[in-house]
Amino acid sequence: MRDEIRPNPLKPRWSKVFADLWVDKTRTGLVAASIAVGVFAIGMILTAYMILKDDINLSYASTNPANIEIWTDPFDENLLRIIKEISGVGTVESRFIITVRAKENNKNWQSLQLIGVDDFEKSQINQLEIIDGVKKPDTSEVVVSQDLLNFTGFEVGDEIEINLPDGARHFLKVAGLIVDQTTAEPDPGIIPNGYITLETMRSLGIGEYANHLFITVVGNGGDSELIAEIANHVEDLFDRNKLEIYRIDEALSTEHPMSDTLLAVIGVLGALGGLVTILSSSLIINMLNSLLTQQLRQIGVMKLIGGRSFQILGMYLTLIVAYSIIALLVAVPLGTIAGNALAGYIASMLGAVLQGYRIVPVSIIVQLLVAFLVPLGAGFFPVNQGAKTNVRRAISNYRPNFLSSGKNILNRSGQWVQWISRPILMSFRNTFRQKRRLILTIFTLTISGAVFIAVFNVRSSMNNMMDQLMQHFMGDVTINFNHPYQVNLIERSLLTAIPEIDGIEGWGGTGAEIWDKNDDLVTGLSISAPPQDTQLLELDLLAGRWFGADEQNTLVISDSIYNIYPDLEIGDRLIVKIPGNLEESWEVVGIFRFVDMFGDPMAYANFDIISEKVNLPRQTTSFRVITDKHTASAQLELVQKIDQFLVERNFAVKSVESGASLQESAALGINTLIIFLLIMALLTAFVGSIGLTGTMSINVLERTREIGVMRTIGAVDKLIMQSVIIEALVIGFITWVLAIGISFPISKVLLDIIGKTMAGSDMRLTFNYYGLLLWLAVVIVLSLVSSIMPAQKAAKLTINEVLAYE
Repeated sequence: MRDEIRPNPLKPRWSKVFADLWVDKTRTGLVAASIAVGVFAIGMILTAYMILKDDINLSYASTNPANIEIWTDPFDENLLRIIKEISGVGTVESRFIITVRAKENNKNWQSLQLIGVDDFEKSQINQLEIIDGVKKPDTSEVVVSQDLLNFTGFEVGDEIEINLPDGARHFLKVAGLIVDQTTAEPDPGIIPNGYITLETMRSLGIGEYANHLFITVVGNGGDSELIAEIANHVEDLFDRNKLEIYRIDEALSTEHPMSDTLLAVIGVLGALGGLVTILSSSLIINMLNSLLTQQLRQIGVMKLIGGRSFQILGMYLTLIVAYSIIALLVAVPLGTIAGNALAGYIASMLGAVLQGYRIVPVSIIVQLLVAFLVPLGAGFFPVNQGAKTNVRRAISNYRPNFLSSGKNILNRSGQWVQWISRPILMSFRNTFRQKRRLILTIFTLTISGAVFIAVFNVRSSMNNMMDQLMQHFMGDVTINFNHPYQVNLIERSLLTAIPEIDGIEGWGGTGAEIWDKNDDLVTGLSISAPPQDTQLLELDLLAGRWFGADEQNTLVISDSIYNIYPDLEIGDRLIVKIPGNLEESWEVVGIFRFVDMFGDPMAYANFDIISEKVNLPRQTTSFRVITDKHTASAQLELVQKIDQFLVERNFAVKSVESGASLQESAALGINTLIIFLLIMALLTAFVGSIGLTGTMSINVLERTREIGVMRTIGAVDKLIMQSVIIEALVIGFITWVLAIGISFPISKVLLDIIGKTMAGSDMRLTFNYYGLLLWLAVVIVLSLVSSIMPAQKAAKLTINEVLAYE
C-alpha cells in the first residue's frame, strides 16, 4: 500500500527556516549558546540586584537598628528617662558591653563581645534572628552571632570558656546561634557578639551597670537631619552630666550600611554582563555571514523563481528570532535560579533575610529585549546585504575574500618561509583567508582574555592595597592588654623568654579632634602612635617625610585630610585637641596615601609624645611583635607560645592575634568580590570559546573542496587535523598577545570603580603575571577543544562528500 503524501501546510520559505534550524544542529547550538550566555549574565545580575536592592534594606530595617549608638562611661536609669523626653526620640535602650576572650575546649582564644540585655522579650532595638537553638539564653548561657564574615565555629550545646579582663575564667553554654546584622561587615575590627542576661552578668561578677546607649528616632529612621539634631542634644546632655562619650555613631534605619557598596559591586558585574552580550553579538554576525555565504546560491535560486528581497530578509530574520527563542528557553530559567542564588549568598554574608525565592519581572523583560533586539540588530546588516544580492552574483561561483590574496605576507616572504612545512604554511595562510571573520573572532577572544587577565590584576591590586592597609593595624603578632603596661617590661619579658621574637614595639594612640580658628569642631582625628624608629611601616608618602625623634607636635596625616582642607601643604599647622589636653597647634610634616572607608582622617605621631599627653608615659595596651617567620603556621605557633607565657604570669591579656589571621579576615570580602568577577571572566571566556569553535567549523566547511584535494594527493587524517588545530592555535596566540595590552585599561577602569565604591579612594594598579600565564594555558586548551570537533569532521570527509559539496 502506497503511503499517502501529505502536503506541507507551511510556505516553502518557512519550511526552509525550520530545515536550517534542524539540519545544522552544531550551528544552531553555537548561535543559541552565544545569545544565551549574554542573556543569562544579564538575567542573573539584574535578578540579584533587584532582590538585594529591596530585601537588604527591608531586612535591616526589620531589626529596628539604632539610629544613634553611644559608647560612654557607666550611667544609671535616670539618664534614660531624660533622653526619652527629648522631642523626636523613639526608643531608648541601655546595655552593658565588654570584650572578653572565648574558646571551646583546646582551640585557640578568640575575641567575643559580651552584651548584657535587661529583658530579651521587651528589647526592641537591634532585633535578632534565630539560626539554631533559642534566642533568649538562661542563666550561665549565651547566644552567639554568626555569619559568613564573622564565624566563631561555636555550635549549640558547646561549653565555652570565657576569660574576663580581670583574668577571671567562667564557663557558658551556647544556647543558640543568631544573626546580628549590626556585625555583618568585612571589617577586622568588628567581632562577633555574645548575648547574656543580667543574671548571668551578676554570676560573672560584672555587675548590672550600662555603658552603651542605643537610640531610635520617631518615624522610619530615614531622616538624617533629625538623627543629627537628636545626637547633638544627647551630647549636650552628657556634657552637663559630666559623662565622657568615647564614640558616637549615627545611621539610617532604612539603609543597610553595606548596601551602597554591594549594589555598586553588582553594578560592576552588570557592566561585565553587558560586555558579554556585546561579545555574543559579534559571534552572531560571524555565524550569519558564514550562513549567507554558504547559501548564496540558494538565495539566487529563490530570487530566480520570484522571491523578493524583503521576503528573503524576513525569512532570515525569522531564523534569528528562532535562535533567540531557543536561547531564552535556556537562559531565563537559569538566570533566575542563578540570580536568586547570588542574592542569597550575598545576603548570608550580611546576615540579611530575603523575602523568599521569586521571579523578577523586570529581569525577564530585559532578557527578552536583549535576546531579540541584540541578535536582530547584529544580524540585520549582513542579512540585508545578503538578501539584496543579485541573481547573477548569487548563482555564480564567486565568493568574496575566499581565495587568499597574492599580496599575502606569506606569499611575499619567499625564502624566509621555505623552512616551514607546506601543511603548516597552509594553516597560517588559512588563518588570514577570511579577514572579516578573523577580526570578529579575534575581537571576541581578545576581550574575553583581557577581562580574564584584568580580574587577576584587580585581585593583585586589591591584595596589595590590603597589605598596605593592614600594616597600619598589625605586626606579625599583635598583643592587646586590658590595661597598660610599661614598654620596657613587655620587651624584657618576651624577648628573653621566646627566641623566635626579633623585636617588640609598643604602639599607642588616641582619638582627637581638629578645630578651626573660630573654635568650631571640624572633624575627628584618629592618631596612631608608633615608635619614631618603627620597623613595621612603609608608608606611601605623597608629600613630606616621617616625623623626627626630637620633634614636638608633628603629624604625618592621611590624604583623606584633603577632603576637608584641599589646599593643605607640608608645613601647615592644624589645631588639634586631645582628650584631657588643651587645643594645640600641630605641624603637618607628611601626607600618606590611605583609604576613605574608615571615616575620620588618620594620623601618626611620636609614641613618646602621645603617651605623655594621655598620662601614660612609656605605657600602652597594644604591642606588635616582629619575627623573621611570616607564614600562617609559624605565626599561629608563636601566638600560642606568647599567650601561654603571658597568662601564666598573670598579664591581663585581651587578645593575641596573628597577622595572617587578621589578613585572612580582612581579605574575605575582597576574595568574595574576586570570585564574582572571575565568574564573569569565565563567562566571557565561554563566549570566546564559542566564537573560536564557530569560526573553525565555518572555515572547515568552506575548505571542503580543498580538503578533498589534499586527500587525493595523499594527505592522511592526522595531517588534516593538524592543519585545523594549528590554525586555531595561531588565532589563540594572536588574541593572547592582544589581550595583554587591552587588559591594562580594563584593569584600570575596574579598579577605579571598585576603589571608589569600596574604599572611597583610588588604588594603584598592580600587574599579575599569574593571570597572564593562566590565560595562555586557557587559550591553548580552548584552541584545542574548539578545533578538535571541526578537525575530526574534516578528517572524516570522503571524496564523494567533497564532490557533492556546493
